[in-house]
Amino acid sequence: MMRGALISTLLLCMGVQLGWAWGHEGHRLTALVAEEYLTPAAKAQVAQLLGKETLADAAPWADTYRRDHPETGPWHFVDIPMAAATFDRLRDCPVSKADPKSPWRDCVTDRILYFEGRLGDESLSTEDRAFALKFLVHLIGDVHQPFHALGDDRGGNGIAVSFLGSSICDSYNCNLHGVWDSMIIEEQGLSEKQYTDKLLQEIKDNEWERLAGGEPTTWANISHHYAVEAIVPSGALITKEYVQVESKVVDAQLALAGLRIAHVLNRILVAPEAPASQVAPAVSPLVTPQPLPR
Repeated sequence: MMRGALISTLLLCMGVQLGWAWGHEGHRLTALVAEEYLTPAAKAQVAQLLGKETLADAAPWADTYRRDHPETGPWHFVDIPMAAATFDRLRDCPVSKADPKSPWRDCVTDRILYFEGRLGDESLSTEDRAFALKFLVHLIGDVHQPFHALGDDRGGNGIAVSFLGSSICDSYNCNLHGVWDSMIIEEQGLSEKQYTDKLLQEIKDNEWERLAGGEPTTWANISHHYAVEAIVPSGALITKEYVQVESKVVDAQLALAGLRIAHVLNRILVAPEAPASQVAPAVSPLVTPQPLPR
């Protein structure tokens, strides 16, 4: 007990921050966008599974769960080397340490598909399906955070930076991953409603609804592309110009994550009487998502 308390105190004093995903607000924003695009059938089933909790309330939960269940940590990211062009499952997605015989590996791309299957399995209990729903919403958000698709320097956690002239970001020592998790979002100075409205307007203005399809590997490859373009050396200064450029990527990725959360949930959570012809396909047959212009 004393040793654990001492370690916790030291970490606080050092300002250590472990960048795990979009910050709390980023995950809420992806879910708030998704809620606007859910079908009535999906909305009804989400409400049935989550009870009084909204999708936005549930979206950050997996990071809290991770604190007491560290075995779920690798589910939140995929370590694609910076020098690699694309994701390679055997190289970048390790076999599960908890269950080496499992067909599901320990990285975000595999676990999105795993929880899709769990959510759609109506033989499971409401509790198990709600667990799957909360993880699924969170992990689709995670795979759209560019530095969750980069293996180098622990996804940017090992890259110390100065953000707009300060080495302290909130209460931790600034690192590149943390800047992308939360600081670029915070720097925009918008309320949650203002930010959500902004993302919804950008979706309409750019006709991003057509990019709602795709699958986790494609999303990871695009995130990796953005991370490679945005990486800086340790000790770099994150300038206003950097924030202005990369905030466009952040906004696009938050908006697209929300659209894709809705697309996946609409496909899985269909009304029992809905004919198969009305069920959205898993992957858009017309559009393959590509990195957006910067």
